[in-house]
Amino acid sequence: MNKNKLFNFFLFGLLLFIIVFSLFVFKVNTLQLIDYKADKIIWEEKVKDGDNFEIKYQHSVARTPVIEFFEIKDGKILLTGTEYQSYGAGLPTSAEQGDYIVENDRFIIKNINQFLPEIMLRVSDYAKHEFIFKQESFKLYKNLKTETLLQIKTEKISYFTFILRRF
Repeated sequence: MNKNKLFNFFLFGLLLFIIVFSLFVFKVNTLQLIDYKADKIIWEEKVKDGDNFEIKYQHSVARTPVIEFFEIKDGKILLTGTEYQSYGAGLPTSAEQGDYIVENDRFIIKNINQFLPEIMLRVSDYAKHEFIFKQESFKLYKNLKTETLLQIKTEKISYFTFILRRF
């Protein structure tokens, strides 16, 4: 092998090493929906600070829609607000945190700003749970068995792991 080919081979190997090394070292923040009992990720997406998602469901007694609003902040889940149409059991009539507003026949609590380490959600076809991310609605009640315990959390993982999970 002449020196030029050997040098090119060395550069290619070094570049390949740097790329592979970077895939293991650099991290990506993900939002995950996990079947808690099966310990299986059923949905995962890369997220960045400022990304939002919602959980929408029908109140079990009042049968009116409830929407909870979340934001990714500092790589964690932040509850930012909630919106509902009636004072059903378990729904607040005032705000301990945030701003309570009555507007267009809806009760809205904004600026709750409470960090949550995770969200545990028991999926129900009666409540018609939906997960909404980037304007796309995932009808959990249609895609998962009723009574599935769902864990929603963020996790920082390597790019390599993230890419591997895609396959």
